[in-house]
Amino acid sequence: MVQELNKKSSPTFSSSTTIEGFTEKETIALFQVGKIRSVENGEYVLRKDETCNILTFILDGSSKILFSENDGESFSVNIKKGSLFGDPDLSKDKKNRFSVVSSGASRILEIDQFAFNLLPPGIQISVYRKILDTFTELNDELVTKSGALSKKIESLVSYVKDFYNDNDQYARSIMIQDMIKNFPRLPIQINRLTSMLLDEGASVAEIAGFAKMDPSIVSIVLKIVNSGYYSFQRKISDFHHAFVLLGFNQVYQILMENFLQGVMPRHFNLKALNLHSAVISQIAFDIAQLSKKSKPVMMSTLGILHDLGKCVILVSKAKKPELDIVMARLDDCKVGSLLLDAWNTPVIIGQSVEYQKYPNFCSPEYIPENCIENVAILYIAHLCFDYLSGNEKAEFSNTYLQEYLNIVNLHNHSIESLMSQHIMPSLIKKMDVFPDYVRDFIKNQQTTVTFSSNK
Repeated sequence: MVQELNKKSSPTFSSSTTIEGFTEKETIALFQVGKIRSVENGEYVLRKDETCNILTFILDGSSKILFSENDGESFSVNIKKGSLFGDPDLSKDKKNRFSVVSSGASRILEIDQFAFNLLPPGIQISVYRKILDTFTELNDELVTKSGALSKKIESLVSYVKDFYNDNDQYARSIMIQDMIKNFPRLPIQINRLTSMLLDEGASVAEIAGFAKMDPSIVSIVLKIVNSGYYSFQRKISDFHHAFVLLGFNQVYQILMENFLQGVMPRHFNLKALNLHSAVISQIAFDIAQLSKKSKPVMMSTLGILHDLGKCVILVSKAKKPELDIVMARLDDCKVGSLLLDAWNTPVIIGQSVEYQKYPNFCSPEYIPENCIENVAILYIAHLCFDYLSGNEKAEFSNTYLQEYLNIVNLHNHSIESLMSQHIMPSLIKKMDVFPDYVRDFIKNQQTTVTFSSNK
């Protein structure tokens, strides 16, 4: 039957083109029912996600399998001739899970469902076996590549971790000790308020009660809230009103901005730093609230404090410009952590600031367990800020994202869904309590986020 059907149309068989894993008789039968096709260098034999109901033999030449992610090619595996791809049940339309592309001039043999059904049962079984052998070899190759890749990743992580993990050297450095010592300490009242905001046991009434009893805090807040930074139609003369209207986040942001304004060099524009801290603070608050991990008020405060190391370095560079290059290479996270320790903030706060960059290059296991949730929230908040700003992050920054989302119970979310469903609606809802430069930023970036309600 097979021979009669293809007597005229089938290609001439040569013993030099036998297919590994098949007898000569089986190979002849395959050539008789199949169709030989020549492919050029770079031509796709199979494409990922396309429906395919044919069997494909690689007869000769070189080809490779491409395993790709949504954002492009991930890695490839070379294929030897004689490999067979396809699903034995050709009656089902199944999508390819990967692409096969030719690496040079090649020939392939394609067998469709009708032709396959013409083959004797014994040859069909040999085809099934060959498909299994091909994927077994592919699996072995992937396991080998995966092992080699894991070793490379471990080596890179170890190198980067060693670069960052020198906090003891920073603490012992006379230069850094002087930088911390010469950076002004927080006023006692703000330092006390900081401790209360970071204390999980402090109540809202206690914090508000302490703040409104201090004349310096009241005067700073009322002065700023009634300035051009805000757009309230009526003058706010009562601190309790301001506190209720703005919330913890903004009151504390006002106090820290006022403090830093008096500390930083006059020529330095704090607006970009203040904007970043204010938005990170609010996003961290919202993520903590959504995930029910970490105290939202504490995360908001941490968001305001997380870049203090940059301020220390900037102040020190202004005082000693001859050390500009040296100071530019310092890790601002470690410097900030040491400053917070000097300010007697809880240990977990300094640790959270110190390890905040780790999620960019390593998995959660390298971060102390007591601060891992704080670090995860800060990391996700920064990715949200970058997404909102339209800044493309380096690809490695998202490598461990899913692991950190899992830590804070956000495994069903992506950065895009977090922004559209939770973060952006919250920022817009609270727009009026932000200073003008934050309001302008949010308004200008609204088009960046596609709201789920509009889909």
